[in-house]
Parts: sequence; C-alpha cells; structure tokens
Amino acid sequence: MCTALCSPAEREAFKRDEEAFMSRFSLTEDEKNLIRKRDFAGLIEAGMNIYAMLKVGSATGNSLYRMGAQMRGESYEDFLKTRNISGAV
Repeated sequence: MCTALCSPAEREAFKRDEEAFMSRFSLTEDEKNLIRKRDFAGLIEAGMNIYAMLKVGSATGNSLYRMGAQMRGESYEDFLKTRNISGAV
C-alpha cells in the first residue's frame, strides 16, 4: 500500500476514499485502524518501515516532525524545541 502512495494518482485515490483504498491491499483490520487513527508509533510497533510510514504521512498531511511529536507524546511546538531546525513544518 505504501509503495502505491508514491504515485500522485494513488495519493489522490487514498485521500478520496481511504477505506476503498485500504481494501485494495491485504491489510488486517488492526493495520487499517492504525492508519485511521494516524497512530504512527503503533505502525512502527506493528513492524512498518519508517520510509513506508513517510508515504502514509505524506498522504495524510503529517510531516516527519509531526509524526515524531506524536510518537514522543509531545505537542508539535514542544517537539520542535528539541530540534535544531528553524521554520520546520
């Protein structure tokens, strides 16, 4: 599924109807729930590769830093304070 998200057309299909998109792939209900909840820490714990997860993040409007903040249980603003990058989004 994540490989498909490399394609702009596939990202649009995901955005249009996530449920239909996920049903095209052999995701378990647990995997679908992790994606529905945007539970990035849960996806990593379930064995998802970080590079694949970036494809999900891109399709859902979650940058690497936003995913990192969620996985650390911090607000985005607090997470950014721990980075040496100004103006990150």
